[in-house]
Amino acid sequence: MEKRLIHPMDEAYHHYLQDESKMTGAAESISFPENETQICEILRVMQKSQTPITVQGGKTGVNGSAVPLRGHIMNLSNMNKVKSFFFSKNGEPTLKVEPGITLLDLRKAINRLEVQEPLFWPPDPSESTATVGGIASTAAKGICAHLYGNTRLYISGLRVITAEGSIRSIEKGKSAVFLCHNPIDALNVYVGGEGMYGVITELNLRLIPKPVEIWGIGFFFEDRGDGLSFADHLRDTLIEVEGARVAAMEYLDRTTFAAIEKHKHHMTKLKNIPEIETNRSSMVYVEIHGEREDAIQALAEVLMKAFVGFSGIPRNTWAFSGEHETEKMRNFLHAAVETAIMHTEKIRLTDHRIAKLGVDMSLEAHKLKDLVARLEKELLSENLTASFMGHIGRGSLHIDILPQNYREYNKGKALLEKWAEKYPTSLANSIAMYGIGKLKQSIFLKTVPKADIEEVVQLKKQLDKPNLWNPGNMFEML
Repeated sequence: MEKRLIHPMDEAYHHYLQDESKMTGAAESISFPENETQICEILRVMQKSQTPITVQGGKTGVNGSAVPLRGHIMNLSNMNKVKSFFFSKNGEPTLKVEPGITLLDLRKAINRLEVQEPLFWPPDPSESTATVGGIASTAAKGICAHLYGNTRLYISGLRVITAEGSIRSIEKGKSAVFLCHNPIDALNVYVGGEGMYGVITELNLRLIPKPVEIWGIGFFFEDRGDGLSFADHLRDTLIEVEGARVAAMEYLDRTTFAAIEKHKHHMTKLKNIPEIETNRSSMVYVEIHGEREDAIQALAEVLMKAFVGFSGIPRNTWAFSGEHETEKMRNFLHAAVETAIMHTEKIRLTDHRIAKLGVDMSLEAHKLKDLVARLEKELLSENLTASFMGHIGRGSLHIDILPQNYREYNKGKALLEKWAEKYPTSLANSIAMYGIGKLKQSIFLKTVPKADIEEVVQLKKQLDKPNLWNPGNMFEML
């Protein structure tokens, strides 16, 4: 059995020691189970030797959640089937899937459904090779969370295998985990739990009607201050027209543009994206979803009027209509994320100790313009460069520090630690939205209230007594 399911960690499997953060771990063995029976067989072997297990999906995360520190890797990419489509008791269309199905294959499966109106699953991280299990484990949202909300809203049930080898079926609102006699919805424990409490083997995904009309508009600014002020205006203003709503709002800076132009010849999905003129200092992307084209157009006109009010020039825009066309803009936004990863890969060739230095800060207590100014001043004092992406719709700012060598990498790590002390609430709130993994562990322990950390510790002790699943995520239990 071991020879068939469990493989020694030879060179052919070394790429499973990394995720997109480029953090590198270590493991002694790896498996690719295809069903729950095989998971339970592998688990029994690991229980006997008290070997910890790191669960992997598509390895698209950037927090090191899927990077093993030791022990065994259980990669679920072969558990990628759609199991059934049905309507729940309250009439909601639901798709039952295995955790290894990718976002791309999920979308294809939904499009093949024979239903009266097109459906979709709202969580939409920019990487289409992300697996549904990984999305659930990290509670990843995607850019349209501004309109559609939390990932937990779209998962109505799970099956989970515990460290003891038992299989639990969990229905939203029907199962509870108790801490100090206080109930917590069990589904909410596992969604966002980063694989620390058990392995998800099946998910019921709640689908909703797909918007009839989708438009995307990129507003470019020559003055960066105007772009940041426009972004703050969008955050502070409810812009809505009956029949159309803003679904996503994103901010990109000049450093990100330069990186995209530098790397775009390696990215085939960007071949139809025009070049960004050098006098463009920033961009705010707005995506609109609605039921009627006239409502979408009316909302676009409201946005254009606001754009002009912040010194925007109407010809300095990109406009896309329809799902196929707006996908080009999604590819552009994903390229913005990818450039920091590509930068890290290049610098790692000179020193393998370098990993991605990225952090998210909540905008709840800050204006985007003010926060960028403060952080840039501190970066300048350390002679460091960073790119800024404002996930305005989700209320956060993402910063990627771009070191050129190991010395700068260490300076960047120290600066992140400094920000953890200086902006604890902003980092804590953002961690709740984007996950912790292993790379943000120190920030998590410094910024999140001790009561919340203790709750996670107690959940781990209760649901995974032998500390078998995903050791090192959030904290290291000895």
